[in-house]
Amino acid sequence: MKIGITTHNLNNKDFQEQLFSMLKHDVKPDFIIVHYAGIFKIIKYLRFFKKTVKQYRFKSLHFFFNFGKKKNSQSNYSLASEEIITVNNFIKSCRIIKTNGINDASTIKRIKNLGESIIVCNSGILKARGLALPNVIFLNIHSSKLPEYRGMNNIEWTLWDNKEIYVTIHKISKAIDEGDILYQEKIETEIVFLASIQNYRDYCFFKSNEIIGKALNRYVNNGLRFLGQENKGNLLSQYYTMHPILKNILNQKLG
Repeated sequence: MKIGITTHNLNNKDFQEQLFSMLKHDVKPDFIIVHYAGIFKIIKYLRFFKKTVKQYRFKSLHFFFNFGKKKNSQSNYSLASEEIITVNNFIKSCRIIKTNGINDASTIKRIKNLGESIIVCNSGILKARGLALPNVIFLNIHSSKLPEYRGMNNIEWTLWDNKEIYVTIHKISKAIDEGDILYQEKIETEIVFLASIQNYRDYCFFKSNEIIGKALNRYVNNGLRFLGQENKGNLLSQYYTMHPILKNILNQKLG
């Protein structure tokens, strides 16, 4: 079985953290798929605009008014400089597959020709033709416990319910966050000082990326198997974007 990982940019923080975790646990990807280069990155944003308008309509005015404004994306949790060097050195020796988009017909054909593969996916929404590929497993890293917290703002909703935060490594399926589960682990948030939603998100995403290598190592060495989720197809079990008023209340509670 071949192992792969996708990204839209080789300097992407999540991608580099996931790749380092894989290397740390002796899981060396056979290929890296780079998608949405050049004009296709613009197309990705246009598609996101379309999806946002279709799904949220007037609820998305806050998003449109703030689009393009610079956000503080600096995180206190990131790879050390020597770890980034390790990642970049591996990238130089790894097979890079440049594509027009993860759902592009030519990309699907190239993935199919790779044979049996398991791919850590940083590629947004995968369409049915990609998910239907035989002998190919696409993995998602979800920073909450499934099936309890499917959907968006799952960290926020977990905090709102005063529950423990988990990372779930699961197979990507057509339905949102309903794919078979490979691995779950509690994220120990009690050992660090976290006083805001953004603090929790930065920390939990970083810790989630750290865990992918452990899960893959156990899987390729026959130490893990996929388990199906319960309560599939129930829209009432999906969480959606948390309203800004609720986020403010939650931030005050955390602070």
